Amino acid sequence: MSSVAVTLISVLLAAPLTIQPDGVAAIDGKRTFILGLYENPKEDSVLKDVAAAGFNIVAATEDQAALDRLHASGLYAWINTGNRVDFSDARPDREAKLKEMVDKYAQHPALIAWEVPDEALWNCYFPAAEWRIGKEPKQQRELIAALTDPALKEKLSTLRADADRETQTANYVKAEQIADDIWKQLGKEQPQPGVNYSFGPQAAAKLEAGMVEGYQRLKELDSKHPIWMNYAPRNLPEQLAGFAKAADIVGCDIYPVPTGISGHTDLIDTSLSSVGAYTDRFQQAAPKKPVWMVLQGFGWGDIQPEATPEQRKIRRRPDARESRFMAYDAIVHGARGILYWGTAHIEKDSELWRDLLKLARELADLQPVLTAPDAKLSPAITFANTPGSVDRSLKVLAKNVNGKTWLLVVNEWPSGPLRYTLHGLDSLNGTRYVDAASSSEAQVARGELTLGIPAIGVHVLQPVGDAPAK
Repeated sequence: MSSVAVTLISVLLAAPLTIQPDGVAAIDGKRTFILGLYENPKEDSVLKDVAAAGFNIVAATEDQAALDRLHASGLYAWINTGNRVDFSDARPDREAKLKEMVDKYAQHPALIAWEVPDEALWNCYFPAAEWRIGKEPKQQRELIAALTDPALKEKLSTLRADADRETQTANYVKAEQIADDIWKQLGKEQPQPGVNYSFGPQAAAKLEAGMVEGYQRLKELDSKHPIWMNYAPRNLPEQLAGFAKAADIVGCDIYPVPTGISGHTDLIDTSLSSVGAYTDRFQQAAPKKPVWMVLQGFGWGDIQPEATPEQRKIRRRPDARESRFMAYDAIVHGARGILYWGTAHIEKDSELWRDLLKLARELADLQPVLTAPDAKLSPAITFANTPGSVDRSLKVLAKNVNGKTWLLVVNEWPSGPLRYTLHGLDSLNGTRYVDAASSSEAQVARGELTLGIPAIGVHVLQPVGDAPAK
């Protein structure tokens, strides 16, 4: 077969992912809720389980065989561009490498998206924060404590306290100047010269400009495949919005289990409902772009080899109820895709892995619902009397599925069950709703529907039968 014929076949086989006006992805024209996995399992049997569970996209390395294998399994793929999409440095070299990557993989039938560098914005700050705010003060205190000259020890201890005070008031330039002076007076070289937290804003501005340029060039090279950007759950809204100009799809990773232990979220809300809060945050940062959320497929103890058995027990994995809540919390807040990170660190006979496969199957079976247009229905919510504060409410998403209205209800209050009533459902009077998972059911009467829901509970309310004729 001629090279021209091979190229033509590749073009015809390529599976473009397009974004519909409401943010839902369409693969080969079919509306699709994205269910993804960052792990590309080495074992064929595990990959078969992934496909059977209903996952539809898997991270792939730049490797023809890896893409072929995913395609043969009925799965799509995304590839990370690495820093080739960052034109802020070494532009000619990176542009050439970007073009080489596109030429080599863009026509593969498995590929449906590119990903730009992971957590790019936060990484303008994180390495410096880890050093200047984390490790450096500790190292300096230990060196100062070991001094035998009392006068120097007292002087440098005072300077270290001054540096800490400046850090605590966000005067990072001054704090770093004091720390550099401490190193000199200790007679030592600064171990990481130039790694300054105060440089973060300038580094972020430079990277943003470089990635926007790289994004524009990548779109010129390949207009068929959208570009996805995963953020860390950090940074100011205006910075998030700036970086969003370098992507077609945005989202962030958020791993809040167990609540208050990982420190992964820096929102006031550190509970499981931070997933929904971050989904909102990224829709606000990029209001015309779909949000894919990266959820927790591991326990923090799984990725911390230094953790003791007791610490690993505390830094546990999500249970089935928590995983299900986080997925639906993202969905009711508007996420158009869910990807799981961290499953490479868990056993494939583990409870969490089985839970995620089961959850993926549930969501895959709901593809017609999850990809249906959002219904123009925003019911008011009241609760039966409860002794709790109820400082988190329900979140309700209505979906118009073939002329019928489904209701997805998530209880974001983690402290107890609630008995809720949805008001303003007059157009649904007489419709009976059933939540298959809990066998709960209720009928809309006088524009109201009442049900009980457990803490961090989920109701997928399916209309059963037809409402009486008006």
